Amino acid sequence: MEDVIEKFIKSKKIGLVGVSRSREKWGNMLFRALKKKGYTVYPINPNAKEIMAEKCYSNVAGLPKDVESIILSVPDNVTDQIVKECSEAGIKRVWMHKGAGSIGSQTKEALKYCKEKGIEVVYDLCPMMFFPPAGIHRLHFMFKKMFNKLPEEYRRV
Repeated sequence: MEDVIEKFIKSKKIGLVGVSRSREKWGNMLFRALKKKGYTVYPINPNAKEIMAEKCYSNVAGLPKDVESIILSVPDNVTDQIVKECSEAGIKRVWMHKGAGSIGSQTKEALKYCKEKGIEVVYDLCPMMFFPPAGIHRLHFMFKKMFNKLPEEYRRV
């Protein structure tokens, strides 16, 4: 999984599904943080035409064709459908955001689907623990590692 994370970090164009118009919502915070770190971030929200003066895409299929990486910041009940859209759009890698506690985008079905379709996947980790500079978020990663809470694929490397 470390190699997939490295590909995300090197990819300067990222689609972000679940960007909210509300600055207090996680998707919007992640959008702003990635932009501040120098990434070109394409917000995806079917209910918005624009977010923070940026064109908002209604779905993954509408993204520019050179976008290969998608971060999901959505409830898990929509993840399965979105990974199917990613496959149809030729997306190469998907990061299923993991927040505190049980909050997160991943599902077993979506993980299985990605593996079957050859989509590289990161799950059970917050992207902010890795995108440089990770700062305080890196501490979150260290605690996960200390308490053996990293995804199995990450621990095997």
